[in-house]
Amino acid sequence: MNTVDTGELLNFQDYSPEHNERSARIDVEAVHTSQYNNSMSNPNYDFEEPKVTEEPATSPQSNHNFWTIQYYQKYFDVQTNEVVERIISSVLPQKVSRNYFDERIKGKPDLYGPIWIAVTLIFTIAVSGNIASYLQNTNKSVEWRYDFHIVSISATAIVCYIWLVPLALWAALKWTVHPDGQDEIETQASKSPTMISLFCLYGYSLSIYIPVAIFWTIQIFWLQWLFVMMAGFVSGAVLVFWLLPALRKSRYFIILVGCILGCHFLLAAGFMLYFFHTPQSSIKHFDVISSTLKPV
Repeated sequence: MNTVDTGELLNFQDYSPEHNERSARIDVEAVHTSQYNNSMSNPNYDFEEPKVTEEPATSPQSNHNFWTIQYYQKYFDVQTNEVVERIISSVLPQKVSRNYFDERIKGKPDLYGPIWIAVTLIFTIAVSGNIASYLQNTNKSVEWRYDFHIVSISATAIVCYIWLVPLALWAALKWTVHPDGQDEIETQASKSPTMISLFCLYGYSLSIYIPVAIFWTIQIFWLQWLFVMMAGFVSGAVLVFWLLPALRKSRYFIILVGCILGCHFLLAAGFMLYFFHTPQSSIKHFDVISSTLKPV
C-alpha cells in the first residue's frame, strides 16, 4: 500500500491561472451555446407572463353592524374647527349660509360635538345648581351640603331630550309629508333630515344653555326668567331656521314649529325652576319651622 504524505495534503497547491480562466470560460460558453441552440430549434415558443397573486378584497368599513363600534367611527371623524363652527352657528346662525345644514351637517353629521356639549352641560348644571343652592341658604341656620343627585337628574333629562325629541320629530316629518305624487315624495325624502342629523342638530342647539346655566346662579327672579326666554328662543329659532325647508313640506307646519319652540322653552324653564330657583313660599315655610325649633 502506498504511503501518502500528509504534509503535502495540508499544503496549498498552486495551479496555473491560464488553466483556471480557460476552464471557466469554456464552461460558461458551453452553457450559453446550449441555451441559444434550444431556443432556435423551437421558434414557436409561448411566453408565460408572471402570475400575480391577487389579495382578497376587504369589505369596506361602512358595512359594519349597527351594534358594533366600527359603525360609529365615521360620526366621530370630525375636525376641531368644524365643531367650533357648528357651535357658533347654533348660537349665531347669521354667521353661516342659509343652506348650512344641508351643505355641512346633513351630509356629514357627527356625534362628537353633541356628546361633548351634553356632558359639559350636565356638569355645568350640577356645579351651578349647587352654587345657587348655597347662595339661597347663606342666611339660614342650617348646614349646607352638596347635592350629588343633581348630576343624575340633569343627565337623565338631557339624554332623554336629545334622543327622544329628535326621534319624534323625525317620525313626524316622515309621516306628515304631502303625498302629491311620486316625484314629489322623492324630492321630500331627499330634503328631509336623517335621524342622525337631527341628533346632531339638537345636540348643538343645547350649547347656549352652558353659559346660561352659569348666569342662572344670580338669584334675581325676573333675570332668571329673562335668560329662560332668551335661551329657549335662540336655540328654538336656530332649529326652525335650519329645518325650515323640511318643515314646509309637512302638512302640520305650524304645529311642528310650535312644538319645537315649546319643547325648548319647557326645557329651559324646567332647568331654571328645578335646579336654580327656590319658591318664596318654601323659604318662608322653612323660616317658620326653623324659628319654632329654636330654644327659648
